[in-house]
Amino acid sequence: MKKGIDTALVFSAVAFAAAISYSSMRSGISEKIEAGFGAILGAEISGTVINHEGRPVAEAQVVASPARGHTGILPHTFTDAKGNFRIVGLNPESYFMEAQKESDGYASTFGTFHSAGLAEAPLISVAENQAVTGVILRFGPKSARLTGRIIDAKTKKSVEDAEIVLRRASNPRQFYSTSSQSKFNVLVPPVPFTIEVKSYRYEDWTYSNDGSGKHMDALRLASGQRRDLTIALHPK
Repeated sequence: MKKGIDTALVFSAVAFAAAISYSSMRSGISEKIEAGFGAILGAEISGTVINHEGRPVAEAQVVASPARGHTGILPHTFTDAKGNFRIVGLNPESYFMEAQKESDGYASTFGTFHSAGLAEAPLISVAENQAVTGVILRFGPKSARLTGRIIDAKTKKSVEDAEIVLRRASNPRQFYSTSSQSKFNVLVPPVPFTIEVKSYRYEDWTYSNDGSGKHMDALRLASGQRRDLTIALHPK
């Protein structure tokens, strides 16, 4: 088994041959398992993650998402110093191969809000015990970052139950939504997008250039740029 970064999620108990070394990785988000195996069961997908300039990206998370849906932990791993990855123990089916490294400004290549026209998650099909190699996962330009807080316009207290919806101005069906615990910190693509904030106790708010929140304007941030907003919601 390739040293260091390879990860297997599903194995038969009889596949274990020797001691297993277990260590937590990246704040508990993923796990690394190193072991001796008599035989590795299942298919595998391997390849390289690169940026939009063609350079390898180390420590990027790679996820294999079954096209027909999945419950529980998805097969995943992290790239090594040369950007290479290998996911083993896969069932014979089709997988969307997703990559992300938010710490470096690379949002997931799977969601269309972040990736459409900039990156893509290829669909890879594997047969039983098949090894598919040479898969290239390419990031688009680095995202911008939108941060801020949501407050009550009258009391100035934090609003804890708001929903933030970001939509591409060119195609509102390409959107990203998240709930806010008064503060937010999200990656956004370097394309024009709109911002909507909703809470059942407050009037809807939309981003506007004049700051009124009464009409909607698109915001565009450059790759790597950071923008901080204070959003004041008015009670109904």
